[in-house]
Amino acid sequence: LPDRMAPLLRHRTGVQNVFYVCLSISLAYSYNIDLQHPVVFSGPDSSFFGYSVLEHYHDNTRWVIVGAPRANSSYSSSVLSPGAVYKCRIHSNPERRCTEMDLGRGNKPRETCGKTCQADRDDEWMGVSLARQDRADGKILACAHRWKNVYYASEYILPHGYCSIISPTLQGRTKPLIPCYEDYKQKYGEEHGSCQAGIAGVFMEELVVMGAPGSYYWTGTVKVYNMTSDSFYSLNQDSIDSHRYSYLGYAVTAGHFSSPNVIDIAAGAPQHSGSGKVYIFKIDGVSLVKSFQASGKMV
Repeated sequence: LPDRMAPLLRHRTGVQNVFYVCLSISLAYSYNIDLQHPVVFSGPDSSFFGYSVLEHYHDNTRWVIVGAPRANSSYSSSVLSPGAVYKCRIHSNPERRCTEMDLGRGNKPRETCGKTCQADRDDEWMGVSLARQDRADGKILACAHRWKNVYYASEYILPHGYCSIISPTLQGRTKPLIPCYEDYKQKYGEEHGSCQAGIAGVFMEELVVMGAPGSYYWTGTVKVYNMTSDSFYSLNQDSIDSHRYSYLGYAVTAGHFSSPNVIDIAAGAPQHSGSGKVYIFKIDGVSLVKSFQASGKMV
């Protein structure tokens, strides 16, 4: 028992002692993990199966969603190791078999994605990050941060990054997101040319948050998409004191930190000044505005 409980127990006897002991014990909960009988799912060799893992439930069925960013895809056999996302049914699956999900992207290693966009899906690392809406009919976010725009390949290859929003049923068409692509922008490093969006992601209600640590010569940024309004919120880079090679967006999360009715977005910049930094942003109109920051310490 904690020290502060000792005086109370010394001055009480009989039933009172038992009552206080039971009250203290009732505040603690524990459980055991069965290490002898685990449920094990396996993927293809050298696929990085399990790089990202997510629980999903829909229509009374529970799944484990698994990213394998170095896998070959049976739905895109002409693409070199694009990565894959698997669904593994938890119950009624005695063979512990996982099935690759069809993200509806076809078998084309090159696909048109804008006026000045030609996709290169080789080694795109689909499944590097996974996220889910926390509700019964929650959608899933799956990202490939090494997806490249090769429209200007004679001068620049632009690793913009690509994400898919997947239906709660795990079937049907997916919604593509390429948050860093802009028509006629071709410089590698400058602005979002090398942003690698989706290396980290989180789903918070109607907001899809994607870290983009390669933007602005690896200063990094955060991309936030509102599914309801079909629009993006932009971060004013001048509002933060981050600098090149800070990698802002390498980790992201979101929550109701400041108010139950406000969604706040947090992002890490692990290389800032060699010690790291974390920012919290709030949404103001169409912008992300810094509301908090904390710096790390050198060890």
